[in-house]
Amino acid sequence: MSDTPKLAHFKGPEALAAFNHLHTVIWAFNIDDHKFWWANDAALKFWEKRSLEEFLSVDLSSDSPIVRRRLLDVFESASSGRTIEENWTLYPGGIPKMVVVTFTAIWIEDHKKAVLIEASPQLKEELDPRAKRMLEAARHTPLLISSFDMHGKLLAQNPAAASLYGATTDDEVSLESRYGQTNIVPHMLQQTSEKQSFHADVKIDTSKGERWHTITAEPGRDPVTGHQVFVVTEEDVTDKILAQQELKQLNLTLEQRVAERTEKLSQAIQEAVNANKAKTDFLAMMSHELRTPLNAIIGFSEMMSYQVYGPITEKQEITLRDINKSGRHLLEQINDLLDASTIDRGELNLFESDFLLKPALEYCVKAFELEADKKQQTLELQVPEFPITLNADEHRITQILMNLISNAIKYTPEEGNITVSSGLNDKGELYLSVTDNGIGISADRLQFVTQAFVQIDISSSFTSGKGVGLGLYITSQLLAAHGGRLEIESKEGVGTTMCAILPKERTKLGC
Repeated sequence: MSDTPKLAHFKGPEALAAFNHLHTVIWAFNIDDHKFWWANDAALKFWEKRSLEEFLSVDLSSDSPIVRRRLLDVFESASSGRTIEENWTLYPGGIPKMVVVTFTAIWIEDHKKAVLIEASPQLKEELDPRAKRMLEAARHTPLLISSFDMHGKLLAQNPAAASLYGATTDDEVSLESRYGQTNIVPHMLQQTSEKQSFHADVKIDTSKGERWHTITAEPGRDPVTGHQVFVVTEEDVTDKILAQQELKQLNLTLEQRVAERTEKLSQAIQEAVNANKAKTDFLAMMSHELRTPLNAIIGFSEMMSYQVYGPITEKQEITLRDINKSGRHLLEQINDLLDASTIDRGELNLFESDFLLKPALEYCVKAFELEADKKQQTLELQVPEFPITLNADEHRITQILMNLISNAIKYTPEEGNITVSSGLNDKGELYLSVTDNGIGISADRLQFVTQAFVQIDISSSFTSGKGVGLGLYITSQLLAAHGGRLEIESKEGVGTTMCAILPKERTKLGC
């Protein structure tokens, strides 16, 4: 606490010599060191000491923590300007004397906290009004207050304690009779005998049945005999303890329910994984089984179209071309299913090598020129003037480009424009871009188009040759396997740009 001008500062005991001529009992107490600092003649007589040296040598180390805390509180209150007057029981010569003491906060040597104490002995037959009020408060408080000697015998208790425990006389009550069913008695006696506080929450048998009490025991001295005692205070906390136990039980129940739900979820996830694996295995098996007869159909239809088995009519030739076209389209769908099942099983392998990008782009564009011409579409290729070498699986990169170009042609109306371009972005990444002015993709569908078996909603004029919705899924997965990604920008009724991005580590300039 900072120095306050209102407090007197006595640098040495001689500064208090003027108080020696008073008949009032006055002494000074050093709070920081917890010892007597000075006393006038009247105080020496009160304390039954022959000299000031004898008075100052009194050992106060046995004082309880409550006394020490109270003196600090008194100093703080008195230093703020309040007048502190209390009833204390003091023990001059070991004999208890009830006095009314008035405290004045002061500073002493080395700027230590101290109080100047003026004591007025109190007549035994008349209590100070504050003492009466304190007794009345103890009588009406719901807290249970009991005083025991160091042998565990009850000395006094307030009405709340007597009512709850049903004792008719103090002789019938002891620590064992009251708390014997718990394990706190030895600990309470040990700690209070060592001038320490005791604190515990225990279940007690009372006249109201079993109740939870917070029990606090503080060491003190008997104001009648001066012997060491301890005061036990009890507060009923049954409702709080039961609420805590209920909350704990709810938490345990919740944890159990979460564990059960987690187990069910794990089972459901495993079932889904098994079902997906079964689906993938089935698709892979069926794809292999269907490819053999389809290849035969495509081969025989071509041989018959070339009249290997004899002449055919014009009408038969048209029919054979349709059979061949349908067979090839179906084979593409089966190949997509086979790729998707390979990806889902995590068995996709890349066969990487260095190759020039421009020839691969030209091959892909040339493969779709005839299909674009049929719809009178413009298919344009734009590549940088400088050569770019790409380290990747050339077959898979070609498959990515063909999927993007095929989508653009499919969803762009007749006389539309499609541009295939490549280059390096500002991060040094390689981009392979396919831009069209087709029907576009609605914003609410854009985030789903790279999922398996998802198709863009299109009008009937674009349904010819519609696939199973695996093209963009396979494309995005092939790019991810190369460490790349697929970026899509689209506006419904305006067109779409699909951009395959590959990391710069896979490209180098030049041959």
